[in-house]
Amino acid sequence: MEIAGIYTEFHRSLLGYVRSKIRSKEDAEDILQNVFAKISANADSLSEKEKIQNWLFTVTKNAVIDYYRTNAKKKNVELSESISEQLLEEESSDSTKGLDNCVSTMIALLPEEYRAIIEDAEIHSISQKELAEKYNMAYSSMRSRVQRGRERLKQLFYNCCHIQTDSHGNVLQAQGRPDCESPCKPKVV
Repeated sequence: MEIAGIYTEFHRSLLGYVRSKIRSKEDAEDILQNVFAKISANADSLSEKEKIQNWLFTVTKNAVIDYYRTNAKKKNVELSESISEQLLEEESSDSTKGLDNCVSTMIALLPEEYRAIIEDAEIHSISQKELAEKYNMAYSSMRSRVQRGRERLKQLFYNCCHIQTDSHGNVLQAQGRPDCESPCKPKVV
């Protein structure tokens, strides 16, 4: 996978993760820049998308730990044990593992008018401007259609899953609901 593709696909979620752990926006962006430097140096050794995603989040988590260690040394203070433990717990459990595999199935459940557009926007990362050209629509109409489609997709997830998010909207935990009739039932690992 190309570096540009990795950046496009994962930048937003990685930044959201780092921002959920670090208050300073500038520090979060610096950390992410260092992570993408590591990605650039090592991307050729990874082949499968799932392995890349797991590796990216492991590298990012380690970068956050390093940030706290470095700042603890600068301030002559030890790394908070609770933060360290929390980050180590994240390594052992991925509470949203089934959710990413479920997106395509949920998109297939959308009404036809949204299905292809949301798939292009969310799965293929095509910009709304490019989508407007592809579907021969006005840009403002496409923005509205994408927004409505995302809202419907979100409702499908909330109808089939119990989803817990942080203050930034990042998914912390997802658990399939037993009463869901969708063919896609995300499981917590």
